[in-house]
Amino acid sequence: MRSAILVSSVLGAVLVLAVGLVAFMVVKDSPSGAVKADALTHATPSAKATESTKPTKSAKAKKTAKPAKSAKPTPSAKPTASAARPPASSAAPSVLTVPAGWTLTFDPSFAGSALNTGTWATCYYWATTDGCNDNPATEKEWYLASQDQVSGGDLNLVAQQESTEGVSSSGAAEDYTCRSGMVSSAPGFNFTYGLISVTAKIPYNAGLWPALWLAASSHQWPPELDIMEHWHSEPQVKVYDHTVGTKYLGGAVPTPGNMSTGFHTYSLLWTKSRVTWYIDGVQVYTTTSYVPQQAMYFIANVADDSTAAGACSGTMQIQSVKVWQS
Repeated sequence: MRSAILVSSVLGAVLVLAVGLVAFMVVKDSPSGAVKADALTHATPSAKATESTKPTKSAKAKKTAKPAKSAKPTPSAKPTASAARPPASSAAPSVLTVPAGWTLTFDPSFAGSALNTGTWATCYYWATTDGCNDNPATEKEWYLASQDQVSGGDLNLVAQQESTEGVSSSGAAEDYTCRSGMVSSAPGFNFTYGLISVTAKIPYNAGLWPALWLAASSHQWPPELDIMEHWHSEPQVKVYDHTVGTKYLGGAVPTPGNMSTGFHTYSLLWTKSRVTWYIDGVQVYTTTSYVPQQAMYFIANVADDSTAAGACSGTMQIQSVKVWQS
């Protein structure tokens, strides 16, 4: 009897194990199990995971086929700092060094008292009048060459709240509440891949929107690479890679204090397979997605998006703009 009971117990245990094994295999191979595994794979941090949308100047861009720097996101749509973290593969931020064998190919001087117009344009390429604006529906500044001032070895892009006559997107006369400065390297320097470093002091104030960025030499938008953007007196700098349509990668990045109190270096390392952003030589963002594969040129500008009293008042000082290439 004890022998029969023992045999029965052994057979029962074997049967329980067999049933458990079958249940495990069913769960493992079920659709819900596959979905969970797939979701887990795609949930790891990556540059692609930060892709989003924000308002852009798309209407005018389509009409004129010009590069259009995207409009400021509304507070609810702003990317968060976490959206701009480097991929998980970059465990520790890297320190910027010029790649071995690369040489300095662009290093314009701001000596003297006048801007070199052989190197720099003072408006966007489509401007046919004295001055220009990228998006009259949103931006309140009218760019004028007189606001680009060279002094003491620096280029100063000066924003002033002063009624200034310009033209609307339809070409009609229009008054702007702000006059400001911008430069473009399109006439003198376009490049494909390289390391660009800009040393500048950016202004903080109501309405101000200083930016350092790259636009496509083909005058088609996107792509656009924003080396640095800053709004008003917010605590963080933003970086962006504009991809397809209104989509973009990037957002707010780690920012070493108030960037208006001194000069800082904003860098972008652009290779065929990766784009990496740096502030003062420390990596703040990187992506291998949507890397531009065409010639681009550099733009620096101080936009304004407010007509409030006291807005549009500040200067972006640029000490140097350097590009290294292989």
